[in-house]
Amino acid sequence: MSFKENLKAKISLDRLFQQLHSTIREPPGRWWVDKALVQKLLDMTDFELRTVRDLQLYVRPLEGEIMEALVFDNELAIYHTTVDDVALRKTPHWQEMFSIGNIKKILNDRDVITSKGKESLKRLHANALALLDLSYTGDDLALLLEDARNGLEQASIGQTRESLDLFVHLLDFEPLLLDVLEPHFQVFAGPGDKNGPVPTFEHLIIFDEKSLSLGLKEGDFSPENDLDLAWVMQYVRGEKTADFQGMDVFKFLADLTLDKAQSPKGRDRETTSAAML
Repeated sequence: MSFKENLKAKISLDRLFQQLHSTIREPPGRWWVDKALVQKLLDMTDFELRTVRDLQLYVRPLEGEIMEALVFDNELAIYHTTVDDVALRKTPHWQEMFSIGNIKKILNDRDVITSKGKESLKRLHANALALLDLSYTGDDLALLLEDARNGLEQASIGQTRESLDLFVHLLDFEPLLLDVLEPHFQVFAGPGDKNGPVPTFEHLIIFDEKSLSLGLKEGDFSPENDLDLAWVMQYVRGEKTADFQGMDVFKFLADLTLDKAQSPKGRDRETTSAAML
């Protein structure tokens, strides 16, 4: 798959994981999980279905006969042992109950169980993520920029929003809910200082889905700062101009993304733009 396809797969994977993680129920009370969603997650891993006795197992080899085996039920228990051992512990035949050793295994699986519930979901998510090639170059980002340009030129809300989502995900930007704005405004900002007296973010993005206008305010922003919120209101009324607008927003984000990939300290933005574009 192309870099864009892998990135879109990661976004879908992360959203699926978050949905599962937020809805799964663990003790106290009964274990419960949405099995249809778990099936979608399993389809993105390299676990393979194997039916043993009345068990649905999803397995992948570890070493020799030792498998990483997930029992497909509400507990989502993952074992590191043989398939036969899992079958013995989960659905023993009556003949197997005459062995003291087998009884001990049936009553206590701590020696082979590695996770249940949410921890198992984390393992599945990590497994699926490892199968995606998320490395990228300036050429890959140039293709994303071309898609963004086409979206803006064709006034396509869907394509423009998809391009924005891809860069937002690459840079770990997060959506911000600003009560001062109408619902058709989508707001994002990059990681900042959340441990100070006032939480701050970096590089505020405002996307108006109604007019397809896109603006970015460079630097720090805090939703708890009255001056910052005043700027937002002045911007949406057309009284203030963003530091970057339209396609220049995507170029700015692409530069940040390339900096992130190539240097922990970042590179000069103009140099990377010229090299990439």
